[in-house]
Amino acid sequence: MQNIFYFKKISRIGGTEQFLYEIAKKYEDWDITVFYDEANIDQLARLRKYVRCKKHIPGEVVECEKAFYNFNIDMMDDVISKKNTFVSHANYEEIGYRPPITDRRLDDFIGVSNFAASKLDEYGKKLGMDIKTKKCYNPLTIEPKEKVLILVSAGRLDDEVKGGKRTLQLIDSLDKYCEKTGRHYLFLIFSNPVNFAIKSKNVTLMTPRVDVRPYISMADYVIQLSNDMETYCYTINEAWSYGVPCVTTPLTICKELPINDNMRLECDWDMNNVDEIVKEMFERKASPFKYVPPEDDWSKILAPGKSTWKEEKNMKVKVRCIRDYFDLELDTIIRANPEDPNYERVITRERADKLLELNLIEELGVVKEEKKEQATKPTKKVEKAVK
Repeated sequence: MQNIFYFKKISRIGGTEQFLYEIAKKYEDWDITVFYDEANIDQLARLRKYVRCKKHIPGEVVECEKAFYNFNIDMMDDVISKKNTFVSHANYEEIGYRPPITDRRLDDFIGVSNFAASKLDEYGKKLGMDIKTKKCYNPLTIEPKEKVLILVSAGRLDDEVKGGKRTLQLIDSLDKYCEKTGRHYLFLIFSNPVNFAIKSKNVTLMTPRVDVRPYISMADYVIQLSNDMETYCYTINEAWSYGVPCVTTPLTICKELPINDNMRLECDWDMNNVDEIVKEMFERKASPFKYVPPEDDWSKILAPGKSTWKEEKNMKVKVRCIRDYFDLELDTIIRANPEDPNYERVITRERADKLLELNLIEELGVVKEEKKEQATKPTKKVEKAVK
């Protein structure tokens, strides 16, 4: 062996784990062996594409030209090397770690930046050592930019007519395609809690919210796999309005709306063609499109009359607290106690309605605002007198 790197623990994620991967990938033509005591299987899998990986067995002697250590140097007892190097990846004092630089078997010290090197030197000086840490930036291999397919669903998947089983079939097909091709996707599902497990690491079950349009607008596809019970479907109409294509079942409403094939991929009701649809989702190059939703006629249906709500919601009402609660607006606890300074107070109609719904207050009546007298403009003579 020429070069060994000993990492006591290779975690699932982390900067030092990325360092190992980058040096393995960039210098795969160099003889490198990574030793570890404990390691995440996914990290090992990607390292083994480029370098040798071995579990450290205490007492088993290893010979090499150069050995590199991070954090922990336990394996040094079993290593016969011409040069032992400690690599500093952090400001260790900041995280409460004491680098083992006093071990006399260490021949060299490397910091992955000027900052890392200077902090290790400072630590050495506190111990009466002049270790002269060298700077060597971490390797970084830049791969071609890869597109992650962003998918969004805003259906209530707890109700089967909204396509819960079909969504699971789609996820299964997406995972198989990505495992085979090395592609990636991220699926955000805004749904009530579901009664089935979603095991894919590419799927995030999001908390439902009243407005998901910001997420719809950034998606590559919006997913709507409901039964044929959708009679308008806001989700797909909003998606098309943002120029985002959809993946749907053969919904009858889609035949009624002014759309074309560029705007939609269609899964069979039984999802028999799901693999073909998934492949097309990744490979098709959809042309930009503009969609104008059909005009509504509610202006002709609603009873006429100007809204008074804008004035009404700002109307002042006097209220009394009937239950102790934490008031978000005042950032304080209000108690149903006459001695509390906010036991009775004046608030807006809009605020009162919210607290009334929660049964926290009772309304005492509308507070009539006194009309403020309009100030008269001073005459020019007065203005001169004031000056």
